[in-house]
Amino acid sequence: MGKKNRNKKDRWKKQHDSNPITRWSITLLEVRKELDFEQRNDDIISSMPDDMLCHIISFLPFKSAVQTCFLSTRWKDLWKRNFSVRKGTINDAFTAISSFLHDFSDQSQQPPTNCGFQLNFGKGSFLSVAIKPNHKALHLDFSNVKHEFPWRFDWLLEINDPNNDDNWFGFRRSNFLRNRQIHTYQPSPILFKLKTLHLVSVSYLSRGAISSMMSNFMFLESLAIEKCKGLRTLRIEDGHPRLKKLTILDCQQLESIHFRGCTLQSLRYRGKLVSLECRNGGSFWYWPWYDDLYLEDAMLDFREGPAYSDISSCGFRSIFHRIKGVKSLTLCRWVFEALICPLRLSYPFSWGFQLNQLTEFWWIDYSKERYNSNALISFLKLCPRLRRLYITIDHKSYKRINTTKCSVEVATLPRLEDLKFVKLEGFPNEKEEIALANRLKQEFNVEPLIIAKSNYLNCVRILEKEPDKDELQKEGKVSYKFIEMRVEHLYDLCPKHLHMSL
Repeated sequence: MGKKNRNKKDRWKKQHDSNPITRWSITLLEVRKELDFEQRNDDIISSMPDDMLCHIISFLPFKSAVQTCFLSTRWKDLWKRNFSVRKGTINDAFTAISSFLHDFSDQSQQPPTNCGFQLNFGKGSFLSVAIKPNHKALHLDFSNVKHEFPWRFDWLLEINDPNNDDNWFGFRRSNFLRNRQIHTYQPSPILFKLKTLHLVSVSYLSRGAISSMMSNFMFLESLAIEKCKGLRTLRIEDGHPRLKKLTILDCQQLESIHFRGCTLQSLRYRGKLVSLECRNGGSFWYWPWYDDLYLEDAMLDFREGPAYSDISSCGFRSIFHRIKGVKSLTLCRWVFEALICPLRLSYPFSWGFQLNQLTEFWWIDYSKERYNSNALISFLKLCPRLRRLYITIDHKSYKRINTTKCSVEVATLPRLEDLKFVKLEGFPNEKEEIALANRLKQEFNVEPLIIAKSNYLNCVRILEKEPDKDELQKEGKVSYKFIEMRVEHLYDLCPKHLHMSL
């Protein structure tokens, strides 16, 4: 009886192994079981209570703990829940932050048990304060501070110098505080060796506390200002030129930015093109003989367009002549057409302008029915050492109407021999992507690795040559096509531009 059952089982197995449809169905069933198992494993994490997830986050390094906020909406504020809670008012912010920094510095000999706190103002309004374990980077987030009226305000930041003169740029500091209901704060005698300060959603009420505590931060090298609603004018003065990196993101009401005494190496800006005034001592930045003021990293993301109708008076030339030595750059097409091309023609010392150090470039274009690469090709003629090129077509990007056609003439056309990588995003169709590849081949005789986004998970589209066709070969042309490729580590193959993660 047992032998009979074994023979029956063997015949059934042999029959199903020989049937490809049955074999495919069994394989699909196994894949589904595996996916169900993985999904159940994912559910184990997502089904955990918030307190347990917060406990897990507490074991992560500070930077990794902050990055968990990008996982999903639920994870957005979990990393902050390990913070202690203090009660007070907005007027207590300066004292509370100074006290926290003093207590934290006392823990320098041992691992800190608390990397931040929340100052609770009541009615769901609170300030989040976080510091990296090496107590050299401070993060102040006012986004959860509620305001009845989002008043517009001007902001003066005096960095790295507690003894700045009141008189600056022809006005006195009292003009900033006139008719404003702002409490003044006495500086603390304790100096904190912070090198990085990140400010989020500072308002007309909280800017006074921030301005006052600046006298305690005499070693700042990096300053980030983000999402400050109501901010109209920003003035930054660096008393002892230590500030090397400045980032300003998404301040929608901003109209003008003024710098003085800054020897920046990195300037990252995202928002509307505003009025810019940059001085070092008594001299404007745009004089060409101040070589020590060249930027190495510049993000000029003005895709929202200009804040003024008359862009000729915005002061862009003070930035234009500082990007000559830039290594990493982000630029919008309309800025090149409306500002850079006229500047190259207007000033005699701009004729020899080239970006000889530029190796990584992100070009933000606007959409059209048919992609026109003339402006991009003209700009690439100024970049003989370019290695990585990122092209994004943003349908919401500003498009300037009635721009004059501009072209770049150079003594020797660069071959772009170092260009190894091109990444495309937002193109209307594959035909336009292939047309750009042909244009690069035609203009610069280069064939870099060209990668485009795929609709499949963990996949990219890579451009390859098609087998030579007789007709195309006779005309000296090359035929291209995209192929889908699955990649395990996407960013190893096509890393993001460093400005894309901001």
